[in-house]
Amino acid sequence: MKQITLYVYQTIDGCAARADKQVDDAILKADCLLLDEETYLDVFMNHLGWPLAEKETFVVAQADCNLTEKEGVQFITGDAVAELSRMKAAGDGVMVAYGERIAAVLLNSGLADEIVVVTLPKVAGGEEKALRHITGDGAAWVVRSCKVLDGEKVRTVYGRV
Repeated sequence: MKQITLYVYQTIDGCAARADKQVDDAILKADCLLLDEETYLDVFMNHLGWPLAEKETFVVAQADCNLTEKEGVQFITGDAVAELSRMKAAGDGVMVAYGERIAAVLLNSGLADEIVVVTLPKVAGGEEKALRHITGDGAAWVVRSCKVLDGEKVRTVYGRV
C-alpha cells in the first residue's frame, strides 16, 4: 500500500505560506505528486510552464483544465476519494500531496498517512489559514520528528497513531 504524505507550509499563526526546497526534495524522492486545481495553476503560472515534467502528477479538480498534457499530468475529475483510495491500494511507494484542497480531501477521508508541517518564522495575520477546509478525520496524530531548518523554519512530521 502506498503512503500518502501531505506537506503543509504555514506561518506561525497558521496562514498558508509558499513551499520551498523541502517540498521540492520530497517530490523528487516520491513516486508521484498529488495536487489540487488551484495549486496546479499556481505552480504553472509561477514557472510559466510545468517544472515537474519528470514526475507523474495527479490533479484533483472539478474539471479537466490541463495546460500540461505533454508533461504527464493527469486530472481526477470524478470521485476523488474512490480514485485516490484505489491508487493508494495499488502497490508500494510514496505519494506526496501539497495544496489546501487536496489536504481537505485527504484528511476528511482519512487517506493521509503522514503530515509534514513546515512553519515559517513570521506572523501573516488575516483570516486565511493553511488548512481551513478540514472538517477532521477523527484520527489521532503523534509527532514523529521536529527539526529546525535553516536556523529559522521548523519542520514537524506527524504520523497516524
